Amino acid sequence: MSDLPENKKQDTTDEINAEASEINNEPEMVEEVGKEVFSLKKEVFEWVYTIAIALVIAFLIKGFLFDIVRVDGESMYPTLMNNDRLVVTKIGYKPQQKDIVILDSTYHKRDEYYQNLEMNGEKYNWFTKMINYFSLPDSLKIRYYVKRVIALPGQTVDIHDGNVYVDGELLEEEYYDGTTSTYDSEVQFPMEIQDGYVFVMGDNRGNSKDSRSSSLGQVPFEAIVGKAQLRIWPFDSFGFVE
Repeated sequence: MSDLPENKKQDTTDEINAEASEINNEPEMVEEVGKEVFSLKKEVFEWVYTIAIALVIAFLIKGFLFDIVRVDGESMYPTLMNNDRLVVTKIGYKPQQKDIVILDSTYHKRDEYYQNLEMNGEKYNWFTKMINYFSLPDSLKIRYYVKRVIALPGQTVDIHDGNVYVDGELLEEEYYDGTTSTYDSEVQFPMEIQDGYVFVMGDNRGNSKDSRSSSLGQVPFEAIVGKAQLRIWPFDSFGFVE
């Protein structure tokens, strides 16, 4: 058999080298694709992780530091108006007389509800209560009120002749110039405030469901969300609330 011409040999060698080069490059291509997939997964994980951390921080801030709430109603008129936006501070707050506070008006009803269930052998902790919250009847779900603290634990409140008295002294109310009356026969005065509770009223005394009502009564410290510190809306009323 005769040898191939030199040019044919060269072409054949070039083809073999090219094929070998393509074969050698395949692992590099696979490796590059693998790197891209790994990089994408890493980037997705970093985004998810960042969002999760942001949500946890937001939850902690809202739950323990401060919150922004909207006033719904006229019970604090003229101090606060309907749709005012307030900054409420929470951490380390201890109620003081004349403070404006945000409170959970259904706290005591919800507490009694769980106490009755536990008497029947059911057990609830903060986590199971949170999960169970969505199945509660509407009357037990959280409904926030904004009110003013009138009396503290151990003090005695009395209402007569259109005035409010605390421990026998006329309460000076520079934020209110009207008269105050009782309206619920089930609530008797004078009233001594229990330990761990406060007595609250709205500044709009004729249009406020507050501690004068048996449906709210004295408010436990645990039901107080925090103190209203600052009005941020509307802008022309921006400032501290007193």
